[in-house]
Amino acid sequence: MDISSISQEVSVNLSNDVSPNDLSVLTMAESAQIMRTMLSSIDLRELTNDYYELLADKLPCNRIRLAFADQVLKTGKAKSNTRIMKISIYYGHPFGTPQLAELSYSFSRILSPVQRKLLSEMHAIFAMSLKHALEYYRISQLATKDMLTGLGNRTHYDESLSKLISISRRNNESFGLLIFDLDNFKTVNDKFGHQEGDEVLIHFGQILLTCLRDSDHAFRFGGDEFCCLLLDSDAKANKRVANRICKAVTQDPIFVKHGVSSSVGATSFLPDDDAKTLFERADSALIKAKQSGKNIYMAA
Repeated sequence: MDISSISQEVSVNLSNDVSPNDLSVLTMAESAQIMRTMLSSIDLRELTNDYYELLADKLPCNRIRLAFADQVLKTGKAKSNTRIMKISIYYGHPFGTPQLAELSYSFSRILSPVQRKLLSEMHAIFAMSLKHALEYYRISQLATKDMLTGLGNRTHYDESLSKLISISRRNNESFGLLIFDLDNFKTVNDKFGHQEGDEVLIHFGQILLTCLRDSDHAFRFGGDEFCCLLLDSDAKANKRVANRICKAVTQDPIFVKHGVSSSVGATSFLPDDDAKTLFERADSALIKAKQSGKNIYMAA
């Protein structure tokens, strides 16, 4: 969305009966300063926080809320009896699927005509940088997301594991690693085609997200190989989460239809582990589980 269309949308929400000649607007120096601030970061949270500070200094704004993709960022604190204004912003590649974000302003009182004009101009400046930041976020997600299931990919796993190992060593904590392999999955592709196989993989990804805490992470490496990182988890917790996931699989209609279950290899982070030794131990447990039958949990 360009500046003119943003300004028009804001104007429709703000005022239809104000003459531009009667309004005070941003000076060129103020506009330049806001622009410099908005161009100083591509990080969505930092950008939103900077904008809120500028906005709250000039207008009675007590919170802004940005909803995009699967994320919601809030800055400030909404109070009772606030006036809320919502503005849609489209971003993404012009030849791809349009992406929609929603920016909500909360004001402690009704804005005057001059204040509405000021908001319109500040929003137009902010929206340019916001659109670039949203597009950067979208591209970065594509680089770390599995396109089929929406889970993290191997690159995201490597990055997350590296950070988690550093945190665990610093805080003297442990975490769990679960590796999953779907039993009989190959027969789904062979008998019903890859489209049906994709549906099974998507369902399994949804089961993982449903069974995990918000602080845990789920990944798909490719094929029917998935894994989870469980924060602040020990052997008992690893088994409890794995059993919950496996039970959900046995109760899901599409898995029942195809006779697909899940075998699991599990382990917990040890002080002398690195990324390779941790994964090899869990993978070895998974191999033993597969050799022992189907729908088996094995820990190492």
